[in-house]
Parts: sequence; structure tokens; C-alpha cells
Amino acid sequence: MEQWTEEDAIAYECACDTINDLMSIKTRQIADESRNPHPDPVRLESLQAERSRLAREWEDLYVDDHVQVARIRVEYGAIVRNWRLGFRVASQSV
Repeated sequence: MEQWTEEDAIAYECACDTINDLMSIKTRQIADESRNPHPDPVRLESLQAERSRLAREWEDLYVDDHVQVARIRVEYGAIVRNWRLGFRVASQSV
């Protein structure tokens, strides 16, 4: 039986949380697009496909997959941080 370190477990949980954050952003974007008077069906389909892909990625992630855990934390973490920053800036200008 393989043993994981506490650091491995924390990194894995952070990666899972990051994927969930990104899925939430996609859900928000889907809702925003759906509220448009003329929603773009291609954009909606793309956002839904991306959210589904992220869900599969989360399901396939394992604590001992250090390369994917690190990639998700860096790549998706940057996307989530940038989205939050843009959201905060937009909210402050209203």
C-alpha cells in the first residue's frame, strides 16, 4: 500500500479545489450567457463541454499524480486568480 505525505494530500486537495473553482466559473459564464436576450448556442455548448471536461479531469485525478496535480495548481490556479481579479475590478467600478 502506497503512503502519501501530508504535503501530497494538501497539494491534491488544492488541485481538486482549483478544478471546482474553475467549474464554478464556467457555471457562472453559462448562466450569464443564458440570460442574454440572444444567447450564443456555440458559446453555451463550448462552456458546457469545458465544464464537463473539467469534471472528468477531477474524477481522474489521483493524489500520487504529482505532475497533473502541479499542472492544475499552476495553470488553473492562474485562470481562477485572474478571473477573480477581473471580477473584483468590475464589481468595484459599478
